[in-house]
Amino acid sequence: MTIATLARKTVKIAFYVLLSLIVGRTMGSPEIWMDRDWISRIGLFLYGPGETGADNIYDLYFYISVITIFSVTTVIYVFAMWLLKKIRGR
Repeated sequence: MTIATLARKTVKIAFYVLLSLIVGRTMGSPEIWMDRDWISRIGLFLYGPGETGADNIYDLYFYISVITIFSVTTVIYVFAMWLLKKIRGR
């Protein structure tokens, strides 16, 4: 692998990480944009009745927010790479 290829891949990884940080900070706290009843239903489904405590609820908030942030970041990243390729091809 050449130095240019390694540098290009490093820049892409750094761009993805920076983009995910921006998306995560922009989305804010998951308690704001997720419905409490929806989280309770998911907790009841995953953990069962009587086991859905505060720790499990906050774990669900965390897991769902991480999945959402990386999904949104991936969509934005793919679109940005497509756009850069389109612009460079002109």
